[in-house]
Amino acid sequence: MQVKSFIGGFDKNLCYLIWCKKTRLASIIDPSVEPLEIFEFIESQNLILEKILITHTHHDHIAYLDDFFYNYPLINIYCHASPVNNLKKSFIPLDNNQVISIGDSLLTALYTPGHFADSICYWSKEQKTIFTGDTIFIGRTGRTVSQGSNIEDLYNSVYNIILNLPHETVIYSGHHYGFSKSESILFNIKNSPFFQCSQFAEFVDVMQNFEKNRKK
Repeated sequence: MQVKSFIGGFDKNLCYLIWCKKTRLASIIDPSVEPLEIFEFIESQNLILEKILITHTHHDHIAYLDDFFYNYPLINIYCHASPVNNLKKSFIPLDNNQVISIGDSLLTALYTPGHFADSICYWSKEQKTIFTGDTIFIGRTGRTVSQGSNIEDLYNSVYNIILNLPHETVIYSGHHYGFSKSESILFNIKNSPFFQCSQFAEFVDVMQNFEKNRKK
């Protein structure tokens, strides 16, 4: 499975185009950036765009859904079975641990609520990659300050699901907030207090300190 990132949107959003090199079948993860460059790349590589996978329905992550649907009216949209925000499109509901094909490659949908109630990560066991939306970034987790977020759910998603994956798994997150666009789970564990907590209360302290000291 090939991966290409595109940055833009509301706040350094990252949209991913993934495709199977053999079949040329492709999918978008989060239609969150201006799509013209993506459309041009798809055409230049003779790709067949067949799916949009949504990590969660915060408006910045679905901002350009209509544009993709206009260009590809037969495309299938996949998201949480109970999306918080209305997509205004028909979609295919995902069960936890449901497997999705990207040509000859496979992704597993992992329910990871916390940052938002309908958050999903897409994990490739074979290629050791995970697309995390805003559940985790490089260097920290997502925030839990908006309606529909829950810090205890986030703790459970991070510590009981994501950190139990192979630590060499590479993270592709929903925003480019410094460091680099992608790093391993192990990098986060070694370098960030968000991923070094021994209990929930410690995680709450880390999150509260971050909110107190954040510049934006």
